[in-house]
Amino acid sequence: MQRWFTLYFVPIFPLQTLGERIVCSACNQAYTTAVLSYDPSQQEARRRDEILRQWHTAMIAIACAFGRPNEVQAEAVGTGMARIFQQQLNTSDILADCSGAPSGGMAEEEVLGRLADLPRSLAAVAKEDFLQSALDVLRAGSGDEQAQHDLLQRIGHLLGLSEAHVRGILATPA
Repeated sequence: MQRWFTLYFVPIFPLQTLGERIVCSACNQAYTTAVLSYDPSQQEARRRDEILRQWHTAMIAIACAFGRPNEVQAEAVGTGMARIFQQQLNTSDILADCSGAPSGGMAEEEVLGRLADLPRSLAAVAKEDFLQSALDVLRAGSGDEQAQHDLLQRIGHLLGLSEAHVRGILATPA
């Protein structure tokens, strides 16, 4: 692309080179040459890694919601991750991630705060999978069932699931 000196709207000679552009033949939109090196698979891999990181952070918070998690809860976190992402996490690594959690459990607002970025990243089916995994993790632990149920309802609301949808997930047998 160049800037031209024009006389009565007729380009006479070039003044400045502005850079190279590529024009799409379908939409006539001009793009920089960087579009030629764009690799959608790399972007998808980065997006998947980010969702995996957010999911892991949120599941660790849920496991720590009512105290330090036991080994069965850590296995439930790993099983859920393997089911969704085909990536198995070591139970001892999950327990190590939870080692800094308060023995009395995390505050509900802190748990929900760790889910803040997750809803924008997930499709509707993935939101359901997340809530089901959270249910499995909490069922594997000990604690007040009503408090767990209330937390799961708030998680479902935060994810944007309808109340009926959340009730249906929570009603699934153990």
